[in-house]
Amino acid sequence: MPNVHIDMWPVPIEYKNYEQAFENDVSAAEIWRFSPNSSTPKRVHQADWYQLENGISFRRHYGYRSMCTYRDGSRDIALYVASTSRSRGDGPDLMVSYDGESFSRLPKPSIISEFSSNEITLTSIRSLLQYEELLVTTITGASNGNVNGAGITTIFATDDPTSGQWHSINGKGLGTFPEVVVVYELCIHQGLLYAGTGGINGFQLWRGRRSGKYEFTWELVVKDGGGRGALNQGIISLCSHRDYLYIGTGIQNGGHDRTNNVGPAAAEVLRLAPNDELELVCANPRDGLLPLSGRGPGFGNYFNAYIWKIVSIDDRLLLGTMDWSVFGLWAIREERKTRFGRLLDWESMQVFLSSYGGAELWSSEDGVDWNCITHNGFNNIYNFGIRNIVKWNGQTYVCTANPFGPKVLTRTSDTDPGQYEHNPKGGCQIIAL
Repeated sequence: MPNVHIDMWPVPIEYKNYEQAFENDVSAAEIWRFSPNSSTPKRVHQADWYQLENGISFRRHYGYRSMCTYRDGSRDIALYVASTSRSRGDGPDLMVSYDGESFSRLPKPSIISEFSSNEITLTSIRSLLQYEELLVTTITGASNGNVNGAGITTIFATDDPTSGQWHSINGKGLGTFPEVVVVYELCIHQGLLYAGTGGINGFQLWRGRRSGKYEFTWELVVKDGGGRGALNQGIISLCSHRDYLYIGTGIQNGGHDRTNNVGPAAAEVLRLAPNDELELVCANPRDGLLPLSGRGPGFGNYFNAYIWKIVSIDDRLLLGTMDWSVFGLWAIREERKTRFGRLLDWESMQVFLSSYGGAELWSSEDGVDWNCITHNGFNNIYNFGIRNIVKWNGQTYVCTANPFGPKVLTRTSDTDPGQYEHNPKGGCQIIAL
């Protein structure tokens, strides 16, 4: 990927992309199911194969980025799943399951992007939600490293996903390219549909009021990254809690977008008040305003690059971050970009990581006073992100992002080139609170 820079690769590269062993054993996305009657999860789906005209075949999907349970009142009707598809394939898919055991791909519409060309393929769907009787989604990613910049800002909706008939509910999109590159997040707040974008000069927040079956009137509510500009490049998370809409920001590629020379910078937490005033929660002071929490970006942690998930469960906010400090284990000290980074020795970094390496989880009832549940990925520095938080069967679960396995590059000093060893703490985790 052109936007990734790292001195030492954290995990061994044992395959080439698209080679047969990689496709057979590694690349396929999977769906697993947990049952209250069993302590062992069950794999219920593995990505099928896609074949090119020349006979080359590969796994169709390498990730499932979002799921949505479609409900009729309190009754679950279907589970919809959005894919991240291969760049050589035919674009992202939506899948449906009615029993949680079998999944089928739905018909897909023809979509045109600002990036559409022979070199660029749309690949990923991130946002998926139910708004009244509609299923609503957006296209997030494209090939050539544009995992969060599809170049399309259309929001699609349908009342029958099995038909393949999707309708734009925002005309030709929101804003203008490249001020708005992608609609990254969707949320319902006080009965209205909100869309959070990413763009070259900071996020925008839009609000849609429904006026017909597929007709919405859209208004721009917040622009210019909420007054921080490009350092609030995109809205990573949105959450409706009590009377406020909470906004979590971030800069793509782990808080440092080298393609557009943005960052590094920590993410902010903002909220939209009932009177449409934007309030700072955890943020840099500006325009005469101070953060309500008394905390700066990233809850005071420079390495919290994303506010990756915000949810409201049992009238309490839970907020998870992405913390990139663990990557310091694989950075050559003399090559670090800042003087502070070059001065940071191996022993000091180990002390810091033992207490603060790994994602953070925060909790608040009112969005002003926050308590930290974990500073260090639940005592696992390799849990560098909290990607989802759900309540199921009366229990709240935290789901981590952790790609550092089954082996990881282990070093003992600044000068040690390291060796790959088994990592018992590698791989995503599901943690019960």
